[in-house]
Amino acid sequence: MMMRVLAETLRREMSIRAALEWAFGAECAHLDFAESQGDNARPGVSTIWQIMMRGQLGCSIDGGGHSQPAADADIIASAVAALPVALGGKPMADRIATLARTGMVPDWMRDAAPRCVPVAWGHENQHGQYAVTEKVGTYDEVKRGRKVTRDILCCPVKIVPTAAQIARARREYLDWWGALLHLQSELRSLKVLDRIVISREMPPMTPWRIGAAHKAA
Repeated sequence: MMMRVLAETLRREMSIRAALEWAFGAECAHLDFAESQGDNARPGVSTIWQIMMRGQLGCSIDGGGHSQPAADADIIASAVAALPVALGGKPMADRIATLARTGMVPDWMRDAAPRCVPVAWGHENQHGQYAVTEKVGTYDEVKRGRKVTRDILCCPVKIVPTAAQIARARREYLDWWGALLHLQSELRSLKVLDRIVISREMPPMTPWRIGAAHKAA
């Protein structure tokens, strides 16, 4: 009983994001897609459950001359590799691992708003930089009794970033968030981790709304 209590007290609680950053960053776990689709994979059996069983049998993944990741890190990586196609599959798994290694989240374009800017910039002097203009027509005016033809110039502009670009970036963030929610739920429900407890804490679902709320206040 004493050993059981001691083991439980040594377990660390982590959010799913912190657990991913620990597994792929600190422990250098890697994705093994062949593992989740190999000949030994059985329909209806969770890949991370198979990894846990393999660990109990004393098996390990062949590696080079460096220490292997912690067992929990391998299980977390296995869960990421087995991400369902509906949640992004391999491309999303790769992105989750890459972001976790660098401790980053998808760029949701903080403070981005469509604005009108010149297509190109021209000369610069002590008064500042001037946008490139182009001739679109002419007009005549009389000056001191003489007719003078003047050019009509315009400055070509573009909208950056576009509303579509902002929407796409935030949709990709939401896809990442949904994949993390799935991983959190699976790792919590299967209870396959030995030294880690996955908490219910999640990254903000819509961080751009948080900023808007603060500005409104």
